[in-house]
Amino acid sequence: MPSIAGDADPELVTLLIDGARYGDMEDVDSALAQGVTVDSKDAMGRTALHMACANGHCDVVSRLLEAGALTDVQNEQGNTPLHWSCLNGHKEAVRLLMDKGASAAVLNEAGRTPVDEALTRDFMDIFELINSYNTAGAVSVEVQEEGADEEEE
Repeated sequence: MPSIAGDADPELVTLLIDGARYGDMEDVDSALAQGVTVDSKDAMGRTALHMACANGHCDVVSRLLEAGALTDVQNEQGNTPLHWSCLNGHKEAVRLLMDKGASAAVLNEAGRTPVDEALTRDFMDIFELINSYNTAGAVSVEVQEEGADEEEE
């Protein structure tokens, strides 16, 4: 059962989130036109933006961002849409999120950033893309080799 902000119809929330999951722009537009909150969540705390990013539906990602979707909203495991884009190798979705100011420094419940997720899957192109935003001063990303000791202050 979706968790709904305001008086949103649960069926519209499901239409929005499922539309985003499957890349069905018609369903996404229909739900938004009927007034569903763009950041409505399902039972696991996922938004339509999480689902579109996880599945690489960049047209839907763009539409949701235009509708004001929050880039750094976290699901029950603390994952943001950027975590899912990085984990699944969806470089263009990463770019769209970063252009809207998504943070590459958000930690999920496992203590992992979106960059950690990209590196786990060897998506160096995504790592380099995120670092290009760092060069522009938009984000701060640190990568530590696995097993390296942390410095004490």
